[in-house]
Amino acid sequence: MKEIIAIIRRTKVHETKTALDGIGYPSMSISSVYGRGKQMGIMSEIDPEMSKLVPEFEGSDPIARFIPKRMLTMVVDDASVEPLVNAIIRVNQTGNYGDGKIFVLPIGTVVRVRTGEAGENALR
Repeated sequence: MKEIIAIIRRTKVHETKTALDGIGYPSMSISSVYGRGKQMGIMSEIDPEMSKLVPEFEGSDPIARFIPKRMLTMVVDDASVEPLVNAIIRVNQTGNYGDGKIFVLPIGTVVRVRTGEAGENALR
């Protein structure tokens, strides 16, 4: 089993969710996150109105703020990793800084709280 963590643009969440639903993977958790990568938080990625809402964290340069993103998390069987990663890339890849990152991590076990099922049975 693997955990897929995708950090993407806020504007791409609906399209990403629709693409993953379309290939049979509707389950995910979504969180609001702030961060910066190679673009170093340059504000050209978001509209000027939004820049008022982006927090400046202690010690940050006013032009190098943290950009709002969305973090999608899903745990899947090993065979599902490649189609999921490919779908996320297909929807989110613009070729510009800020397209996001995808992390794939191993998962030791999963337990469904309601039934006590463990392992891949808990994913179905």
